Amino acid sequence: MNFGKKILQFLKPIMLTLINGQMERLSPYLKENKMIDEIIENFDFFKCYGVMNVLNWQWRGDGVTIEMLKSSAVNRLRSAIDGVKDKENKVAADCEFHSSSGGLKATAWKNRYGHIEGVKLEFVLTEWDSDGDD
Repeated sequence: MNFGKKILQFLKPIMLTLINGQMERLSPYLKENKMIDEIIENFDFFKCYGVMNVLNWQWRGDGVTIEMLKSSAVNRLRSAIDGVKDKENKVAADCEFHSSSGGLKATAWKNRYGHIEGVKLEFVLTEWDSDGDD
């Protein structure tokens, strides 16, 4: 069997799943993209934009637009996903990896098999934590 036929054999179930509209079992990559798309569709970027305007928050000296927020969110989410999957980071199962910039904070976590279990996007204005030591 030549290489081209092997690729088609591999892609056929994925393509049929997409063509038939059946999203029962997605490849890990397609599942990650579906999670990112869901967040971009449902996250309240207008609320972030409004807060940023009130605070005169700028990125690199420019005012922020909704499209800039969405683009940065996709980058943050992809970075968190890539970070949690990167074996060099040694992120254990059920642990999180964060990527943040410009107020947007993305979090990704994986299951014990190394597959992305979920992602989250936050807009952070302030944060504080303590370990109890002075």
